[in-house]
Amino acid sequence: MAGSALLVRDVSPADAGAYSCLARHSLTALTKRSRPAHLNVLPSSPTSAPRLVATEPEVSVPAGASFCLPCVASEYPPPQYTWYREKNGRLQPVEPTSSIWLWAGGAALCFTRASREGSGAWLCKAYNVFGDATAQMRVDVQESFTVTVNPPVVVAEAGSTVRLNCSASDPEASLRWAHDGSVLAGAAGAALVLRGLTRAHAGLYQCLARRGTRTEQAAAEIRLGDSPPELQYTFIEQALRAGGSVALRCIAAASPAPRITWLLDGQPLDHYLAHHRYSISEEASVQGEVVSILNLTSATAADGGRYTCHASNPLGAVEHSARLNIYGPPSIRPMSTVRAVAGENLTLHCPYAGYPISSVSWWRRGAAAALGGAGRASARGGAVRLAPALPHDAGHYACSVSAPAGPAATRDVEIQVRNPPKISPFMFSSELTEGSSVQVLCGVSSGDKPVYFAWLKDGSPVPPNLQIEEKSLNEFSLLMFPELSARHSGAYTCRVSNHAATVNYTATLSVKVAPTWITEPLDSAVLLGAPLLLECIAKGYPTPVVTWYRRIGDGINGIENSDRWEVAGSEWGADGDQFKPTSGLANIPREVSNGRAAMGSSAIAARSAARSHQGLYRCTADNGVGPPLVKHVNVTIHEPAHFGLSSETVRNMTSVRGRSVVLTCLALGDSPLVVHWTHRGNKLDLDSYRWTISEVRTSEGVRSSLQLRAAERHDAGEYRCHARNQYGRSDLLMFLHVEEPPEVPRSLQLWGAGSRWVRVRWAARPAPRTHFAALCTPLHALPASEHNTHHYNLTLDSMENERFDEEGLNLLSARLEGLRPAAAYSLRIVATNHVGQSPHSDALLFTTLEEAPTVSPQNIRVRPINTGELHVSWSAPAQDGWNGELLGYALSWREVGRVEEESEYEGGRDDGARAGTAVARGWSSAELTLGGLRQFARYAVSARAFNRAGPGPASSVAYATTADGVPEEPPSSVTCEALSARSLRVRWLPPPQAHAQTIRGYDLHYAPLHFSQTWSGAVGSEAARAAAVGEAVLQGLRAATNYSVSVRARSDRGAGPPSPPVHCLTREDVPSAPELIRALPAGPDAVRVSWIAPAERGGQLTHYTLYTRELGKVGGEWSQRVEAIDDSAEGENEIWHELRGLRERAVYEFWIRASTAAGAGPPSRAVSAAPTQLMSARISSLGRLVTAAIGSRLRLRCSALGVPPITRRWTPLPHAHTVTDTGDLIIHKVEQLSALNYSCSVRNAAGGDTAVFALRVIRPPAAPAPRLSRADTHALHLAWDPPHDGGAPVLGYTVWWWRGWESGEPRSESLLNGNIAASARWWRVGGEARGAALRGLACGAPYRVAMRAHNAVGASPHSRAVTLRTRGDKAKAPVGKECIWSNSTALRIALLAWGGRCAVARFTLALRPASGGAWSDLPTDGEIAEASNLEPGTWYEIRVLAHSPAGDTPALYKAATHTMNGERIGEPIELPLEARMSAADADDVAVAGSWWVGGAGAAAALLGVALSALLVAATLLACRRRAGRAHRAHPPHEAHNQPLYVAQPTHANGKTITPPDGDLHEISPYATFSMSSGATSRECGAGAGAAGDAGVRSCALHLRSFTRDPLELAAPPPRPHLLAHPNDYGSARDSDSESSGSPCAACAAELYRLPAARLSDTLPAGSVGAAESSTEDGSYGGAARPRESQPRPRARRREHARPHQPTVR
Repeated sequence: MAGSALLVRDVSPADAGAYSCLARHSLTALTKRSRPAHLNVLPSSPTSAPRLVATEPEVSVPAGASFCLPCVASEYPPPQYTWYREKNGRLQPVEPTSSIWLWAGGAALCFTRASREGSGAWLCKAYNVFGDATAQMRVDVQESFTVTVNPPVVVAEAGSTVRLNCSASDPEASLRWAHDGSVLAGAAGAALVLRGLTRAHAGLYQCLARRGTRTEQAAAEIRLGDSPPELQYTFIEQALRAGGSVALRCIAAASPAPRITWLLDGQPLDHYLAHHRYSISEEASVQGEVVSILNLTSATAADGGRYTCHASNPLGAVEHSARLNIYGPPSIRPMSTVRAVAGENLTLHCPYAGYPISSVSWWRRGAAAALGGAGRASARGGAVRLAPALPHDAGHYACSVSAPAGPAATRDVEIQVRNPPKISPFMFSSELTEGSSVQVLCGVSSGDKPVYFAWLKDGSPVPPNLQIEEKSLNEFSLLMFPELSARHSGAYTCRVSNHAATVNYTATLSVKVAPTWITEPLDSAVLLGAPLLLECIAKGYPTPVVTWYRRIGDGINGIENSDRWEVAGSEWGADGDQFKPTSGLANIPREVSNGRAAMGSSAIAARSAARSHQGLYRCTADNGVGPPLVKHVNVTIHEPAHFGLSSETVRNMTSVRGRSVVLTCLALGDSPLVVHWTHRGNKLDLDSYRWTISEVRTSEGVRSSLQLRAAERHDAGEYRCHARNQYGRSDLLMFLHVEEPPEVPRSLQLWGAGSRWVRVRWAARPAPRTHFAALCTPLHALPASEHNTHHYNLTLDSMENERFDEEGLNLLSARLEGLRPAAAYSLRIVATNHVGQSPHSDALLFTTLEEAPTVSPQNIRVRPINTGELHVSWSAPAQDGWNGELLGYALSWREVGRVEEESEYEGGRDDGARAGTAVARGWSSAELTLGGLRQFARYAVSARAFNRAGPGPASSVAYATTADGVPEEPPSSVTCEALSARSLRVRWLPPPQAHAQTIRGYDLHYAPLHFSQTWSGAVGSEAARAAAVGEAVLQGLRAATNYSVSVRARSDRGAGPPSPPVHCLTREDVPSAPELIRALPAGPDAVRVSWIAPAERGGQLTHYTLYTRELGKVGGEWSQRVEAIDDSAEGENEIWHELRGLRERAVYEFWIRASTAAGAGPPSRAVSAAPTQLMSARISSLGRLVTAAIGSRLRLRCSALGVPPITRRWTPLPHAHTVTDTGDLIIHKVEQLSALNYSCSVRNAAGGDTAVFALRVIRPPAAPAPRLSRADTHALHLAWDPPHDGGAPVLGYTVWWWRGWESGEPRSESLLNGNIAASARWWRVGGEARGAALRGLACGAPYRVAMRAHNAVGASPHSRAVTLRTRGDKAKAPVGKECIWSNSTALRIALLAWGGRCAVARFTLALRPASGGAWSDLPTDGEIAEASNLEPGTWYEIRVLAHSPAGDTPALYKAATHTMNGERIGEPIELPLEARMSAADADDVAVAGSWWVGGAGAAAALLGVALSALLVAATLLACRRRAGRAHRAHPPHEAHNQPLYVAQPTHANGKTITPPDGDLHEISPYATFSMSSGATSRECGAGAGAAGDAGVRSCALHLRSFTRDPLELAAPPPRPHLLAHPNDYGSARDSDSESSGSPCAACAAELYRLPAARLSDTLPAGSVGAAESSTEDGSYGGAARPRESQPRPRARRREHARPHQPTVR
């Protein structure tokens, strides 16, 4: 390992495996493992040039680090290495030194210690006899800088000041400080000063130095030594009631741990309190904290006072005081004498107790007043303060404490003041040396006697071994030093104390010491280039100065001390720092510690010793005390054998084969030098005539030359010049290249091909600086192009691992571009170097792949041929842009200048498509007709040519407008307003003038709106024509009726679309006269008048006016207002009113007028009656005709007058009825049988009466029977006959339609129950309609249609759902070679090659290997689909499913990719139907279910069903022979009128079996046979196309045989026609058959139910077996005729027959 690199030499298979490196953080010791790197050992490639492993181009290392530059090369034979360094723009060979060494012969260049000299470019060259490889790396050595903090460890006392100094070797580095990892705010710079040290200051301090992106740091630790106590927690002043308990808490911290004592008023607790009254508990922690708690129980007033927590240790003390106040009278404790020191402050607290206290005062005995709160002597808060205390302050003082109530307490105390001692200053002389003597005197100038003296050295008592004498008298002390030495140096302290205080004074004694050797320098002998170090260390006081000198030249003979010397190192300062002094601890004076002097040192060092360093050196040490120390040393430099960097030495030689070459080397070093040569590690044979070696000795060394007379190929390789002497050996590596023209390229082969490129591969012998070129000649040039050979320079492909063939030739490849698609070429390769060119290789013949056309069709022209058709013609594009064989043209068209307004209008007009694509197959196609377009619409049409590779660019756009037709836009801004009760005014604006037709007029369609339970909309639409103006008036309308009005523009070609309907309400009119009215006497003065509401109401009835007058009088009538009632209730249209106050037996006339908001209507007829005492029973209700809807509830009223009791009787009575107490008959549910005449008879004792009600029952209409009138590509035209209206006019019809024969859709049975498919759409038409057009349908798709009719009663049942199909056919699959394109790794399918009348909605494609496996989906854009990343030269199966509305068309192809060299292994083919059936794998059940609907999945079973059906039909014919004559007696046209059902042809094995031409018996759904497989059966109606419907089915087939001549069975039937690709759709006429709704719908064919006359309209155009082509495809008739009769003409058969036999699916 070297730095972060792991180097492995002589790799073997045993070294393979995973390697990881571990990184450990130097500070946190966190270790992390890297992700493993896997080493794979591969077998060596024989005879190949070296190939270097990828290295980093730039390496950045910190200064001082060790690292390696790898240059690892593979291949065989093992390469040799040479390293170069770039200096001044030239490469210089690198020779190993003490700091640079070669690993594994040069596979890596390693540096023991990186420095700035190592920065720059380094070049590695690896070579063997087959070639070389080079790699260049750039090294950037980042100079590191160091950071130091002094002192590194500080043990400081609390309260002291600490200074930390930080220094960085780079003066530009910014400095900042951190404490325990947290940056100190405001702490920046080189010095950090901490004052008043506390415990919080202890910890690790880091100095962070930052320069650019590099950060260095150094740390120092501050340890708190023995520190005085610090209080961490204290108590506060508080007041308590007597008898309570109190706890005072105090926490202190110190080192050593403090001792906590408790004081009361400055005295120990036991001085005032009994031991049993208090307790003290303490706890200590490892951090030096002590917790002390003082507990007092049953506190009294005398326990109050000033409590003090005192913490102390040997280094100091700290205390906290606070008062504890306990309620009680004041008291003062006794005070002892207090002693103060003169000049120091004194504070004395009064030891009082009690609470509350109003005042505390101090008095001095004999003073007239108490001490004030200010001045030197003051009293405040119960304490007297003397600041400072003076001798005259001594005396007696008194403390007085007063309470708010009660007497005051007073106590005296004596204060004494004493004087401390004062020391006179003294000092030592500064010129004291070892061996001299000295005395020092410590005297006291003042202070109380007696005084006591003590001496300390460096803070400790003077050691007795220093032999120092001390003499003390009363007022001074003498310290004597008989003979000084270095250990006497230090700080001496005189300590004086008396009963007042202790004082100190310190002086420093420094003894000068002459220098002495600690490290004495010695002679040194080193090799040239090795490190050189001379060190010299001396001690003394003051610190000695150590200096190195070097002798210059020789001294003068005979004169002593005539040598010349210079300071060593000054002459080397400008020479690259090769030789310079290093200081270390030199020139840094230190104080004498523990009797030892400071040291000084100096060293001279050279990183690489040179010849100039040899000589005589002298080291001197001098501090001014005594003579200096001097030492002479000799430095000798030995030079081992090595090679100089002479310009004459050429490391790499090149020679042409057969020419001479000379290799030269210059060996340097101490004599004697021995030189010899080797070639590839073998010593040269000097006896050979081919070699000549010559040596020349010069002042520099030995120059040796090796001459080779004629170089051959085997002479190439490495040469080494070896030199040795007694101090070492070295060799110089040189490399000889023998060049020759390259060999001819061999084994030329195609290695890949595209449309415009190929990749070729060949074998060639490895040779440097060899270039290759290709000569490419087109084989089949176009007539307009030139048949020339093109020259291409080849660029070799880069490969990670070089490859070789069996002969050891290097396998090369190159890509040749600029070719033409689908073109054949001949290719040859030549090799060239600076020596010459090789012969041409063998020719390679190849063909490029196809490409999508690059040219577009020309001369595109478009012209209209009908209202919805355009004819498009074009010319084929230029052949040089086909890029392959053209398959056809894709025409894209879109409508221009139209904004999409709405989604397509279901059931409305067919606007035509907006855009689309049509395909014309074949390159010679030149025209196409586009249909289904909008009339008078402008279209943009463009064409694209396509081949197997895809479509080309679009041609220029051609524009054309379709022919004009009926107006396409409805009138706009249609409004209407009521002019009267019978008329409406309609206004509109003409449609946009976007068409050329002329508006001839307008059709106004209007109808009243009807709202019922099942119908909401217009009823009975009428039309009126208007001129080409924007206004019309509709007359003859009904009053107060809401009308729906729409307008259509009309041209010569017909009417356009209607405008959106608008609704208008006619005004109200006066009602008609009530038709029925009756008046009966109701008493002596009363008459009851009954009437029926008028038939024509003209609006909402507001009231009735009842007029009354006496009969025979003229005038004199009067009226009464009778409010109109709501007649919506059952039978409530009868109104009656009684008039009272009439004259008895007077005859009166009565008549009625009904009124609306428009006024009163005409009067009714007049009836008369006379008020009398009514005796016989009479009926006041009016018998009449009553109309009721079936299923409704009906009330028939029978109101009677007369003398009770009155009996009532109804006849007849319905099933569900109720007769009320008032005589009303309620029919709960009206039925069809309820339509009778109902009589109500009343009778009493005086007589009777009868009223008759005729009930008419109306019901919903019968279900309509829809049929197909005409089928278009996107529309179905329906027709129907009006059904029975059920007694009420038909209001309208609802038509439902949805896609038929799909999985999960309901069949006709569910429709009869009212279930409509969830996807069904619906449309409503008026009751007058006899047909409808369903537009916007899918092309060629089956649809199921059902209807309902509506009247005022309700809706009819759903009609039978008929299955209809629009015109169109399925997509047609092309052959494989026309639609599949391939290369070595991809397959492309041209989907534009698919044909068919209906457009393909989408394609589903899947791919799998031909050998089997899972299918994978292929994405497509609708034009092409491509599968990439395939295996070369492999067969694949491609499954294509074209989804169109007419059905799905499957296709299965088998295609192969090209081989790696571009060769085709086969053309694409389409697989037969049997292979398609097998392609539906079990894992693709869902896909297979949709693929093979109608044929593949159950082909064999269905064929069996068809054959069985024929057998059953034959049996039935045999049974009916006896009745044959009776059938033949019928006229021929009766047989033609038989219902005929024709289904799709039978499919078997991809062929269509068509019955022979002739009259066979038709199969009808009235004879039955069944087919079952397995024990499990399914309902056949589940849908043959359902996913997963691969299980066992059981189906029933219903058959009926038409009459037929029995003699026809005697002749053998003709051979049926076999059709390969049927695309017919079955159709039939109307019939009462149940086949369309049979339980075996999955087995039945898709049928049309049409009249025979319109059968041809239902067939898709161009389908096989259409009615127009029945002659050619073998159609047959379904009607019986006598055998003797003449054959019917073909045309007659086309009218009703279909060409196919029924098919069971």
